[in-house]
Amino acid sequence: MDKGYTVQKIIAEGVKLLILRPTKNVKERSKTPGILWIHGGGYVSGMAGMVFISRAVNLVKKYGAVVISPEYRLAGRAPYPAALDDCYKALLYLKNNAAELGCNVDQIMVGGESAGGGLTAALCMYARDKGEVKIAFQMPLYPMLDDRGTESSRDNHGISWNTKCNYAA
Repeated sequence: MDKGYTVQKIIAEGVKLLILRPTKNVKERSKTPGILWIHGGGYVSGMAGMVFISRAVNLVKKYGAVVISPEYRLAGRAPYPAALDDCYKALLYLKNNAAELGCNVDQIMVGGESAGGGLTAALCMYARDKGEVKIAFQMPLYPMLDDRGTESSRDNHGISWNTKCNYAA
């Protein structure tokens, strides 16, 4: 059964990449965006395979986009800027291989959820400053950007992520 996309696993510049390409809703290359989708997980957990439970898989199936998800190094084993460096290598791979991947180098998007959203924002600024990749669109979804408490987060009694965990000494 055709799921609407193919999956390829590669290693580029030492970073594992998961590549999803459409088999349905395929568009000509000039109209196909290339998307770097960055997984969440608080910078300490998660994996590229989370792309299958995120919004990104629908960008492939429904809109015919090409999605690359990097298996960036997690903070517990490789502190900042390791994750940002890995995501930038994946972004360069997307740009330099856009034709082979079947997407338009002028329609590169970066997106992610939670920690992936925070990395999205950081990566887009980093790419802008380096001047090597032009990013057409970014989609940081509920990005992890700031560790300071807010009025709504100071009295949070959630099960797994709560005020007590955030401010434990």
